Amino acid sequence: QGKYEMALELYGKSLAIIIQAEGEDHPDVATTYNNIGLVLIQQGKYEMALELYGKSLAIIIQAEGEDHPDVATTYNNIGLVLIQQGKYEMA
Repeated sequence: QGKYEMALELYGKSLAIIIQAEGEDHPDVATTYNNIGLVLIQQGKYEMALELYGKSLAIIIQAEGEDHPDVATTYNNIGLVLIQQGKYEMA
């Protein structure tokens, strides 16, 4: 569990740097949100992960378009959360 907290701390630092350097709507922000979401899934914090995936999806679609591979990755991550929650039909 301690390693998850360390990972979240490092992702938080990374996120702050990216936002400062590139702005909140940069695709690297979306990637970092996705990475944080994966850690949150491991911690069972599914609603928090879904919130970040929603933010990530909005950034990617705005910056890259709906057909970008990172959109598919984010949808896959949302599916992981839904499976963990037992929402198989939604996944």
